[in-house]
Amino acid sequence: MDMAEVQELISRIRQKYVDQFVSAVGELAATSRGSHATEVKYANVDSFYRNFIAVDFVANDGQPDPQFINSDTYLKFSPDIHASIGGMNVSIAPFQWDQVRFSFDTRNLNGDLFDEWFQSWFDIDGERETRDIVGNIIHSALLLDGQMTIDFGTAEVDAFWHLLHILSRSGIRSLAIGTDKIALPLN
Repeated sequence: MDMAEVQELISRIRQKYVDQFVSAVGELAATSRGSHATEVKYANVDSFYRNFIAVDFVANDGQPDPQFINSDTYLKFSPDIHASIGGMNVSIAPFQWDQVRFSFDTRNLNGDLFDEWFQSWFDIDGERETRDIVGNIIHSALLLDGQMTIDFGTAEVDAFWHLLHILSRSGIRSLAIGTDKIALPLN
């Protein structure tokens, strides 16, 4: 698979999630009696990077009711896609846009570069806040020993490529991308 095909695949994975997200928000909004909002940011949530997450949908029928919209579909493709991206040997298995697992030696991650990426794509300062359903932000990041899991939320596909650039600049040379619950049964 050449690079243009890989880029197209990543775009299709993102679009599949965003389509499902918009549909689910429509259904939730139709049953909500009060006000509601999408992609509401919460702080002080343990175990998430910088203790931040964005909740997909929050209805307020007198009291906030946060709800997560989890992907239940994904694009099927051969789990044997291998590409050289930014000097990294990358293996890509099927994944869900809201649960992308990056496996690599996390000790080599440049924390400053990653933090800058997170602040920009989570939009901590609210510079890109909108009343639109799709806010173009990531929803969370988890850093564990040997892996990182990103919920790319409604972020543009550029967030994915920017993160790969950060990993490359950190000196990562081998990277596996996938969503374990999908990739394992297909292998």
